[in-house]
Amino acid sequence: MDFIVPPRRSKRSHFTLDQKHAILDEYDKCLERGSRIAFCRAVGIGDNTIRLWVQQRETGELRSRSKQGREDHRLREHDKRLLKQVLKENEVLKAKLARSEAAVDILGKASALLDAMAKSAAATDPELKEPEPQRPEWLTSKPGKTSP
Repeated sequence: MDFIVPPRRSKRSHFTLDQKHAILDEYDKCLERGSRIAFCRAVGIGDNTIRLWVQQRETGELRSRSKQGREDHRLREHDKRLLKQVLKENEVLKAKLARSEAAVDILGKASALLDAMAKSAAATDPELKEPEPQRPEWLTSKPGKTSP
């Protein structure tokens, strides 16, 4: 192994971002069985720490070496306009959904009322026979076809 271990003041000192990336680069080069553990021992880092750094690098928490300084996480002006537009569209769609649900509810109640009126009319007028429950057309079988 020709990797130079970065000097630290003590075992509790932290590695810099560049040192972490250099250590991870060397760690990735360890391909032989047991070489990664040997590398961790040589550097003086626990294998859990290396795994944590690898995970942070994969999720983007360990910032890139090319990006010096702080990243700007604030929204840009275009993104703010787009967000406002999407939120407004979301409110419009929520209102449409509420109106549609209310209409379906009203239609259901109207259907139940008409059904009750038909049953009531049949009960009071002896000439009207009891209405048979109607099956929707798409549920009725076609002549000549047998259902399984």
